[in-house]
Amino acid sequence: MMNRPLRPIRMLRLLLLMWALLALASAVRASSTSVGEVTLCIGSSQIQREGRSESVTKGYRIVPGDVIRTTTNGHVHVRFVDGALVSVRPDSVLQVVEYRYDPANPSASLIKFYLETGTMRGISGLAAQAARDKFRLNTPLVAIGVKGTDFVTQADAKRAVVLVNQGAIVLAPLDNACSVDGFGPCATPRSRELAATMSGM
Repeated sequence: MMNRPLRPIRMLRLLLLMWALLALASAVRASSTSVGEVTLCIGSSQIQREGRSESVTKGYRIVPGDVIRTTTNGHVHVRFVDGALVSVRPDSVLQVVEYRYDPANPSASLIKFYLETGTMRGISGLAAQAARDKFRLNTPLVAIGVKGTDFVTQADAKRAVVLVNQGAIVLAPLDNACSVDGFGPCATPRSRELAATMSGM
């Protein structure tokens, strides 16, 4: 007995089902790679991802590689999967270079940010607290490692200013002994530890 051809309505239903499954698979992939979520967005800001630019809105999912660009009136807060909070202030450019966090093994976490210009505040989450030797914030001039902390960094191509609200950081100029490719605090003769108790430093 010969197979009858599929009726148009059945074919349409089959195509819709396949499309829904593909969309679901895509959503699952996106959520599994998401490392943070925008919890506050004031003014106008953009996310650059894979060569395209999108407006930032509350609830926007952040993935490694994203570049957050705030305008003169832009302000973005991101809550990461380990509870860390990053506040990107106006006229800033911050890249989430790497963000790996495994709740089952927090000490294996790997985190790196690059503040190209502007101001950001970082409050450490479980990843940075468990793997301080693998957290790094780079600016054009210096590398910053943390010791479970809350700090504000202002940077551009000519300077870097850091205010430590709680805990301590390790600040080191980027050079042959402190590579931009590295993770964690740089231990060089030029490294300096700054703590919240060191007022005016």
